[in-house]
Amino acid sequence: MTRDSVREAVRRISLSHLAEFDRECADAFDRAVQTQSVNPLRFFLIKWATFVAVERWPARAAALHDAERRAGDPGATEEQFRAAMDTTSRILAEAQQEIGL
Repeated sequence: MTRDSVREAVRRISLSHLAEFDRECADAFDRAVQTQSVNPLRFFLIKWATFVAVERWPARAAALHDAERRAGDPGATEEQFRAAMDTTSRILAEAQQEIGL
């Protein structure tokens, strides 16, 4: 999980997100310098590696986006909200397991 490998994966999977990736990378570098900590860079890589792990599987990405939409629906019942949040948590946990977290 390096910046270059994750950037290349983002470029291949979702070219429209590449500018956002580059902006956040620069911001993470600046925060790392300001705080004298590697944590901003680590969190940046984890976020984007998780994005790649989700988006590389269209069905997984669609399920996550649908769950996010349902969780944000103001008309959703508490049961619907919880089910959507459970789905979101499960998908993100699977993706993070794939990247070794």
